Amino acid sequence: MIIIRDMHENDYEQKGFVHFQAWKETYKGLMEDRYLEKHTLDKCIQIAKKFPENTLVALHNQNVVGFAAYTDSIQHDGIYGEIKAIYVLKELQGIGIGYALMKECIKRLNQHRKIIVWVLHNNQKSIAWYLTFGFKIDGETKTQKVLEDYSLHELRMTYQNDLSD
Repeated sequence: MIIIRDMHENDYEQKGFVHFQAWKETYKGLMEDRYLEKHTLDKCIQIAKKFPENTLVALHNQNVVGFAAYTDSIQHDGIYGEIKAIYVLKELQGIGIGYALMKECIKRLNQHRKIIVWVLHNNQKSIAWYLTFGFKIDGETKTQKVLEDYSLHELRMTYQNDLSD
């Protein structure tokens, strides 16, 4: 059984581990190794402690196996809900954990007409997954310099929220 709930203080280390492990599993081959190596377990635990608000965890057998983070986002073309992160350990992908996290994020962002997510431009697996939820590539892109000589290129995907009662 999967439980989706708000992250608690006693979840920080497990959430940090999921963040660390899922990054290695997800981005190997999509990002340069020298950048991935900067993403340490300690750094991920510190992120969990520093940004606990609007973070959901997915529990399986009382262990954190996935998480999602969401917020309001001010973009140059409006105010949207934004899904900042959604990760599930690779060994548990495909059994509905990511789906449950996404549905809860959309529910909690239901006051927004649009919900966005930024995705690495070459992460075809994630792009395809977001498309199954109804997200569409909207043409917005951004480049983020993460090392002196290395940048990440992301594209924005938008979900049109049905606000009818």
